[in-house]
Amino acid sequence: MAQIFISHSKQDKDIIHFFLEAFAGTKVKPHLEELENEPPTGITANKIENDIQTSNAVFVLLSENVEHLKHTRDWIVWECGIGKNKDIWIFEPSEQLGKIRVVVPHFNHYVLFERTEDWRKYLRSLIASYDDSHVLPTLSASTAGGALLNEKDRGSGAAIGFAVGLVGLLLHNMSKPSFGIDVRCWKCSSNYKIHNYGKFRCGVCNDISFLQPSQILDYNNSVI
Repeated sequence: MAQIFISHSKQDKDIIHFFLEAFAGTKVKPHLEELENEPPTGITANKIENDIQTSNAVFVLLSENVEHLKHTRDWIVWECGIGKNKDIWIFEPSEQLGKIRVVVPHFNHYVLFERTEDWRKYLRSLIASYDDSHVLPTLSASTAGGALLNEKDRGSGAAIGFAVGLVGLLLHNMSKPSFGIDVRCWKCSSNYKIHNYGKFRCGVCNDISFLQPSQILDYNNSVI
């Protein structure tokens, strides 16, 4: 079952509840760790690293609570470093724009959201895009089908079946909905996707920028 690791402060109960509602009805499992008071070392850190590596993406729920709780902020930055090979999504409540200055050196998506039904539906659709439940049975069935050959060709048949399954996996990834708008921060030149027009914060350098629907894309399909 697909899983998304949620990096957050346990004090943000309303935000967490909003996101858990967005997960409801999907085949993607949210994974939350409740840690506020200790550094990421030892057995705990090893467990979290494993949880992140077995997840399909990392959702980072930033807030004023994260801003003001040093231990939580340190955990979140560390978790983002562990998940650098995953899709990392930064989520910030729109009413807290300008009040959060947590720096995340690497991320793929920035979302300034509101706790509304339209946003809940949008979150549910992007969460559902990580559902791989229909891919793994296909991969397994393709391998088994290739092995249903005579004894002499069974090994190569399984390999062929596995290759067919991998093609299906690649096609699944290519067919994922393309969420967000490609932007490049004018100040630090970081590239990522944003999911709203108007003001947004660069999570790398903290610059506040503004995106209008009429802005033209350059040859890299990035906003200039």
